[in-house]
Amino acid sequence: MNEIENIEKFWNENPVGSNFVEYHQGKEFYDEYDAFRYATEGHILKELDQLDFKDKIVLEIGLGQGADSMQIINRGAIYYGIDLTDESVKRLKERFHLFNKSYAEVKKADAQSIPYPNNSFDLVYSHGVIHHSPHIDKIVEEIYRVLKPNGWAVVMLYHKNSINYYISIGLIRRIGLLVLFVFPFLGKLISKLTGESVDRIEKHKRNFQQQGWGYLKMRNFVHKSTDGPDNLYATVWNEQSSRRLFQQFRNHRLTIHFLNERHLLGLQKIIPQRIKDWLAKRYGWHLWIFSQK
Repeated sequence: MNEIENIEKFWNENPVGSNFVEYHQGKEFYDEYDAFRYATEGHILKELDQLDFKDKIVLEIGLGQGADSMQIINRGAIYYGIDLTDESVKRLKERFHLFNKSYAEVKKADAQSIPYPNNSFDLVYSHGVIHHSPHIDKIVEEIYRVLKPNGWAVVMLYHKNSINYYISIGLIRRIGLLVLFVFPFLGKLISKLTGESVDRIEKHKRNFQQQGWGYLKMRNFVHKSTDGPDNLYATVWNEQSSRRLFQQFRNHRLTIHFLNERHLLGLQKIIPQRIKDWLAKRYGWHLWIFSQK
């Protein structure tokens, strides 16, 4: 298998959010998933509310469980969606059928080569997806190509200048893994402190045993600490690097969201909400990029 095929295999077997809400057929699963997603990441709905989807031709890259997809349709868009995996395409079609949602097209495709002509879409939306590609620059070029003049790209990437990257991943999880290696009976405590499940921590431990100290280098460990220890690839971005990534575009605007409270070492109940809101807007894990063609 080549690199992209391996990434496809991982996400086909681990659709986004499956570690939080277990999949089962029926409306109940999608209702449960949406309730979890927007209770955890309520800023998504607020950002979507700021966008004009009415009668706009919209492409979504990366479908997940289809929560945002349905929100986009509910706001009046003419919806197209692509995903690298068969599983997400299947679930999206199942969701739309169950909830009787109309859409233009949903299909499997690699965003490095978007299967639509130049100047096709008013808006391209992608939340937490393209940073999992080793060829993100090609994807951004494709987004630019398929957008109409004056069309908008709305993309969420993982934020490098964040509490999650520097403190949770860079410090606490790496130290926790070292402590666990010496004191294996502390697995449950490490799980509570890091926000990782016991099962994932054990996988980290096995990876460390097999790969040695190189596993803990940030250029490698960041892949394994974003969407599970089996995740193959992930990158993080700041204001400067994201502007370079979208340099073909104009009217570049950024917002920052999402203080993952699982990473607050159990202190989330005593930190005042206004402090958590302040931290989320400056050092959150989600970097939203708005760029116009």
